[in-house]
Amino acid sequence: MKRKVLSIIGDIGFIVFLIVFPHAVPLPFYSYAVICFLAIFLVLRREGKTFSDLGLNRKNLTIGVVLLGILSALGWVAFMQIVYIPSIKHFFEVPDYTEYNFIRSSMLRLVMTIAAAWVIGGFYEEIVFRGYIQNLLEKKIFKGMWSLLPIAVTSILFGLYHLQQDVFAVIAACLGGLYLSILYKKLNNNLWISVISHALFDMITLILIYSGRFGNFM
Repeated sequence: MKRKVLSIIGDIGFIVFLIVFPHAVPLPFYSYAVICFLAIFLVLRREGKTFSDLGLNRKNLTIGVVLLGILSALGWVAFMQIVYIPSIKHFFEVPDYTEYNFIRSSMLRLVMTIAAAWVIGGFYEEIVFRGYIQNLLEKKIFKGMWSLLPIAVTSILFGLYHLQQDVFAVIAACLGGLYLSILYKKLNNNLWISVISHALFDMITLILIYSGRFGNFM
């Protein structure tokens, strides 16, 4: 029993590390991802697992999954543009979103940022949150409990991971995390669906920012 408790404490501590480290240690240009990715790799290896156990099995990457990823990304972009952003602007004083305004002056910056979105937003964040954290919560920490609890907690943690942005972006990240977590669960823990959906959503959003249409349906 004591060993089980210590194991759970260690698991929670590792989750905290994955969420806090990228913001607490000022490493240049997403290099924190290399350290966190390596840490997950070593933890999986110690347990006799690989990234395939998180849902990155090549056999699961089918044309149907790719198409579903594209459609789900377009659906979430539409929700953000047509429902979420207009709603919060109607009820609240929302500051202009300026985090990625630097890309508007250069096509090269846009392309580089899109590439980073695929690697960091698509692969890295989905491996961390849906692949590792959600699996860990479901199979070890909340094992045998309410099945939606791991999804809810993962979504909240994903929102808190974006605390460097404003409160409305954190709420959007929570909702987006919930959306991706449900997709991941419904597709039998096929991580490719959330990777593709997340990366495409980020890419389309960056293009909208570049073109000056972010938050504007027309």
